[in-house]
Amino acid sequence: MKKSVKRISFLLVLSLVMSLFASLTAFAVVTEKRIDLKNGNYVTFTNFVEETTTEDVGYGSKQYIAKGPVTVTFNGKLSEDASIAQWFDDDIEGLNYIEIKDNKAVITETEGVSYGIFPVFEGETDRFGNAILLKVIAGDTTPAITTTPQPAALAATPTDSKVEVNGKNVSFEAYTINGFNYFKLRDLAMAINGSEKNFEVSFDEAKNAIALTSKKAYTPAGGELTVSDKSNLQVSETSATILLDGKEVQVTAYSINGSNYFQLRDIGRMMNFGVAWDGEASIIKIDTKAEYKE
Repeated sequence: MKKSVKRISFLLVLSLVMSLFASLTAFAVVTEKRIDLKNGNYVTFTNFVEETTTEDVGYGSKQYIAKGPVTVTFNGKLSEDASIAQWFDDDIEGLNYIEIKDNKAVITETEGVSYGIFPVFEGETDRFGNAILLKVIAGDTTPAITTTPQPAALAATPTDSKVEVNGKNVSFEAYTINGFNYFKLRDLAMAINGSEKNFEVSFDEAKNAIALTSKKAYTPAGGELTVSDKSNLQVSETSATILLDGKEVQVTAYSINGSNYFQLRDIGRMMNFGVAWDGEASIIKIDTKAEYKE
């Protein structure tokens, strides 16, 4: 009888220990967010909570929320231009920079602090094209068990905002991907044709590249500024090579239902025309009389 009691007591204690361990493990499991970029490069960060939107100050409107401390990892050959900038919510001008060592950085401060992660890999010249906005909130100190990240599926949504070119409404077939607006090159070239920032679009067969020539009138190819079927969108990253006045440039581009779309700010930066966002009226403004500003 005594042996039976002891055996039952041992089993009860063992069961309680296993339940406690399972509970602690469940609370410690966190999600690691993976953001895929060009050429197989990607960025991950720990303790991901959710995606949200914020005011577009030049780096898109998508913002990620994570619980601190957060470990950011750059996967790829990182350029020395890569950085992580920290600013307080009430002082976006007061920037501090987080140290990146061996392609990793640890973010610990959480009280009213936002971060801009600017991944720049070898061979890339655009310091801000892959900007990631991160808001870190207070978390706990429980050691985390990180889940294996999975590549995020690409999704494009039709841009609901109106577009003005030099003060006039222009209808574009444009899409939002990862918080940024993407347009067809020929649509943009047609829309600003005849202005001081017009540009020509052609194809360099010898280099198998799309060639852009700045300050040259655009030659219409037909079909510009038309809207196609926006259902059943097939989206993939494109490997199209872009030449600007004969020199190769790095830009983010996607193929949507067989057509190449480019980030509006990339084109504005290359051709030096103004791109602005009127949040109250929900209008994207293109101004060829203004210079591009980040």
